[in-house]
Amino acid sequence: MDQPRNTVVAIIGLGLLGASLGMALRGGAFRRTGWTRRESIRRWAVDCDVLDECEDSLEEVLGKADLTILALPLPEIERYLKEYAHCFRPGSVVSDIGSCKSGIMKAAEALKPFGVHFVGGHPMAGTEKSGPESAFPTLYRNADVFVCPGEESPEEAVELVEQLWRSVGTKTSRISAARHDDLVAHTSHVLHILASALALSILDAPDETLRLERFRGCATGFRDTSRIASSSPLMWREIIENNREAVLVAMRDFDRRYEAYRRMIETGDFDSFEREFAHGKLLRDSWLEYKSRKRE
Repeated sequence: MDQPRNTVVAIIGLGLLGASLGMALRGGAFRRTGWTRRESIRRWAVDCDVLDECEDSLEEVLGKADLTILALPLPEIERYLKEYAHCFRPGSVVSDIGSCKSGIMKAAEALKPFGVHFVGGHPMAGTEKSGPESAFPTLYRNADVFVCPGEESPEEAVELVEQLWRSVGTKTSRISAARHDDLVAHTSHVLHILASALALSILDAPDETLRLERFRGCATGFRDTSRIASSSPLMWREIIENNREAVLVAMRDFDRRYEAYRRMIETGDFDSFEREFAHGKLLRDSWLEYKSRKRE
């Protein structure tokens, strides 16, 4: 599919993910417009070349976009799809950056009567920070992006979403919404729960003296394994709530591994412990090699 120059992409929501996408699209074939609630951020986005233009009217932005990216919290993505379904330009394409797809794909059914095509998207990128002040143009470089076509999504619509993400240096993969939600429950969602539980188990000491000792005793190992515990509690409440069943499956899978380690230590079976630890090291080293090859 040949993308015409100046295809208009509207980024709705200019937090970390939305603003970083606008920055990454600088100088490309897409004409960048967008909208966010705060007028000061709309002005900042244009002044700092995050967007080419930024309207004060959400309805006006939606009505002229060829491709709209909803870079919003999960409940807001679903609400905008339903509440503003009539505002999108007929024949245009709508996508998103939400980390749970099943609920969003269901909400996108509201677009069909208006001749608007929906293709779900989820870039596997982000940091523990949030807000436009944390945005940077290379956030998505070398990231994987999952693209979730609807049952009736035209091939041209799917390809347009893929072209946008490939233009900022990502690799796209098509996947169903259900398969996606199970996948990210294991590879992302459960990790944030574990990081929070780890931070609590180490730092939530019963008295100030012990807590200070724990603070002194934590170094780079704690920093690296607990980094994402600093993520937004509200955002992760929304994500886990929207992907509850898949997250519970992922938590049970982790429980089995963790309990196996506990039994090995309790019974003194350190030969098995070493073998299991070596297997985990091998798998992680293989993942690092995979990521390194992607950057080449």
